[in-house]
Amino acid sequence: MAKKNINKDSPPLYVLPSDNTELKSFTKKFKSDMMEQVVGSIEFAVENDLPLIEVFQFKNSDFVITLSEKDYLTNLDNIYSYYIEKEKYEYCPRLIKLRKTIMERFIKNTDEKQT
Repeated sequence: MAKKNINKDSPPLYVLPSDNTELKSFTKKFKSDMMEQVVGSIEFAVENDLPLIEVFQFKNSDFVITLSEKDYLTNLDNIYSYYIEKEKYEYCPRLIKLRKTIMERFIKNTDEKQT
């Protein structure tokens, strides 16, 4: 069960096994699902202008994995590369659109700071 997020309206956290051996097999089996969790979380963070988003939590633990705004593009780029490599092209347009949105906001914010 997902625990309370930073923002009460945030998407539910994806629960990961706490045991390292179990986690390895879990990530192999559910890698695409986990990547979609990351993309959805980043999407939510961008739409709500959040500098940080909680993405995963470990079962029977208070440990939560978060992504900060500075890591959004890197994660999207890595996921995009994986989708291309695995020929999961149907997932790519969403990533491209989200990346474009982030870049446009970055440029806008940079322009505002310079004026």
